[in-house]
Amino acid sequence: MENTKHEILTPINPMLAVYAGRGEEAYNEILERHNGVTLAELKYDGYRMQLHKKGDAVKGFTRHLNEVPLDIYPELSSSIQKLPDCVLDCELNGGIGHAGYKAVARRFRLKPQDMNNYMEKVDMNKKLELRVFDVINYEGRWLMELPISERRKYTEKIKTPKINPGKQWKISDSKSLEDLFEGLTGKKNEGLVCKNPSSLYIPGDESGEWLKLKRFETLDLVVLGVYMKDEQITQLLCGSYNTDTRCFETLAKVNATRIYSTIAAQLNEKFQIQKPESVILSPNAKSEDLPQRYIEPMSSIVMEIKAMNINYGRNWHSCGLKDGKSYSLRIAWTMQIREDKKPMQATSTNKIGDLYKLQEEN
Repeated sequence: MENTKHEILTPINPMLAVYAGRGEEAYNEILERHNGVTLAELKYDGYRMQLHKKGDAVKGFTRHLNEVPLDIYPELSSSIQKLPDCVLDCELNGGIGHAGYKAVARRFRLKPQDMNNYMEKVDMNKKLELRVFDVINYEGRWLMELPISERRKYTEKIKTPKINPGKQWKISDSKSLEDLFEGLTGKKNEGLVCKNPSSLYIPGDESGEWLKLKRFETLDLVVLGVYMKDEQITQLLCGSYNTDTRCFETLAKVNATRIYSTIAAQLNEKFQIQKPESVILSPNAKSEDLPQRYIEPMSSIVMEIKAMNINYGRNWHSCGLKDGKSYSLRIAWTMQIREDKKPMQATSTNKIGDLYKLQEEN
């Protein structure tokens, strides 16, 4: 790795965490892949940002290397100016749980010209902060070839009123890792990122040196349609059952490549071009949102879906649609076919609403 090719104020492809296995085996898998010891870091629910500072010049970048307009975060300005020249990998955080994520998302989508109006209305007790989980450059020195156990020493030097190190625990047994995860998610934290203590900072790496453990909501949804590429199913349109209208409402577009072979045999003979009458679409749905093929819900399959959060707002789905707003899922994936459930036993639209209310209350 040649650090000389990197420059402060120019974005670097971030090192990426991949999902650990699911269930109890995940804790053992993490420790096995990390040679018996892992550095478990609290995963803050916000927006990842790469912060660069060189003299008075400051730039922020998203994980996709787009520049962040830092003037929409005025409460961070004085803390940023106190930093040495550096490149920080951090999370823009607005508090614990989904409410914290929403505080960040709301601000992140603002245009600079709308900032003054927003700041007059926002609860300033809920200002944003940066939680640093890695230091790529410190005082002009590139640290990417150091193991994270060494880079952490630099991370802990970053302490200003609004910019601080993320929480980290050194774990060497699966029970302690499970207890930590359950304790944190029980308090509505998002989860953990577990890192191999010897891992270098390798831009774009997805080898499993960093592994994610996250809490998810489990839903049983009906497959209402499929998206295809080269005659193979790549994504599923899944929905809830509305017990009042006896119709099915769209809720999520979920990747299906992992379970393609499992579902293809059960769905291939059931495709139809025409939308079934019992499938309700939102008027906000555009042609690119719609599946290439539909499936009559009553002859379809029920999938177990895990989702990080249930969102409610203006989107193209029809679940619980009212006054232009409806439910949708944030970060969802397929788990397995629920052979024991019929379409009318899928998670109902009313249940989705109840789960959303519980999520917001907590």
